[in-house]
Amino acid sequence: MLTRNNLTNALLETYNLMRCYHTTWYGKNFDGLDPWQGQGRILTALRRMHSVSQKELGKVLGIRPQSLGELLQKLEVNGYITRYRSDTDRRALIVELTAKGETFQLRKPNYDEMFIDLNAKEKATLKNCLEKISERLNELIERENEDEFY
Repeated sequence: MLTRNNLTNALLETYNLMRCYHTTWYGKNFDGLDPWQGQGRILTALRRMHSVSQKELGKVLGIRPQSLGELLQKLEVNGYITRYRSDTDRRALIVELTAKGETFQLRKPNYDEMFIDLNAKEKATLKNCLEKISERLNELIERENEDEFY
């Protein structure tokens, strides 16, 4: 029987293994660029925006200009983006994906493989349990955030 501590540990272990799989897969397939942070987050945003000024990109992502410039320089060196001066405003730098950058995240890890050993009933039960846990976590987050505004 799982105690509260064992259940929490089991969930955290699963979470850590999922992150490890995610990191390993992106490391193998996209030079370690994670679509949710750093350079990978920039590429993910650029796939939606296609062509944007460096200043606007920084605003959208909430990244300081100096930090953004460093990340973009790395992406440019590795062939994921190109930057050039705007024709209409020579002070503005336009950022665009290259062909290599366009391929980022066209393929994604198959997370469904982790459920392969579960039957339909087990999958439904797990989904139900995770939904209940998510609802409770949202309530806990809301409760913690209530104090921030007073």
